[in-house]
Amino acid sequence: MIRCAAFALSVFAAGPAVALSCAVPSVADSYGGAAASATDYVIGVGALALTGQTNPPEGAVAQGGDINQMVGYTQPAQFTGGLFTGNGFGPSQHVNIEVNVTCIVAWCGQAAEVDNALFFFRATNAGYVLDEGACPGNVFYDPTPAQLQQVQQCYDSGTC
Repeated sequence: MIRCAAFALSVFAAGPAVALSCAVPSVADSYGGAAASATDYVIGVGALALTGQTNPPEGAVAQGGDINQMVGYTQPAQFTGGLFTGNGFGPSQHVNIEVNVTCIVAWCGQAAEVDNALFFFRATNAGYVLDEGACPGNVFYDPTPAQLQQVQQCYDSGTC
């Protein structure tokens, strides 16, 4: 009886648990979100190499030491691959980009080297930015031919 009471007390004393729930990303949803955004996006297929130090150098940090108040970071990188032209993907090129890692409470995205993926880059005056949040949706690893065709279909139809 005492064990049950102690267990119940420890469960209630722990406070509420919070979990992050992300929708399963799809190329169509990402394309639709990019098309509806006031910001311009560029889609690319290729590789991503990290090229320098993160800012801040330690990566994501707990603000004030509180793990539930994580703050993201930026990471310079280089994209090597083709950018979507409206008629498929263009020839391979090297483009310097910035990976912007953001956090939601205790969950953060991450900057990672990628050999083959479909990327949704946000276009800014300073160049291209890859936003990597706690919930995925801007990077599709090892894209299938159907996912690459989905980009063209979304472009051709004007909607996804």
